[in-house]
Amino acid sequence: MQESYPRWARAQKYAAKGVEALDCFAGQVRIQGKKVKEQPFSVFVPNAEMKCCGRLVKRGQTDDHGHFLVEPMDDGEYFAQFELKGVPYVANFAIISSYHRCDGTHVEIDFSETNRARIQSYVDINDSGEECQENEPRCYRK
Repeated sequence: MQESYPRWARAQKYAAKGVEALDCFAGQVRIQGKKVKEQPFSVFVPNAEMKCCGRLVKRGQTDDHGHFLVEPMDDGEYFAQFELKGVPYVANFAIISSYHRCDGTHVEIDFSETNRARIQSYVDINDSGEECQENEPRCYRK
């Protein structure tokens, strides 16, 4: 428990600021109910005022299902900017533990009509009873 306390404390600090703390930045994004398919996105660190958007960290593109993946990432706060029909949508989040590869978690980012992002984090659970595959970095069982 003691080794997880600093991580928990960082997550609480971000939650108090209204920033979603994540283990990894991979998942799917929707804007006003539509998946953002095959569209560019950018990840930035905050500028000096801790507002969007300072130094560019990564660029990527969502796939034909609206999925995205950013590896590796360091601890810290970030902004992600997605586009739909040329209009930018920005969400902020924090990574609370550096990673090289995403494991069994994913996020869903949902932009409402008011251009506010809701980020939810999920753990993928394989409850099929089948053995874990070699390409699964982490396999969860019920």
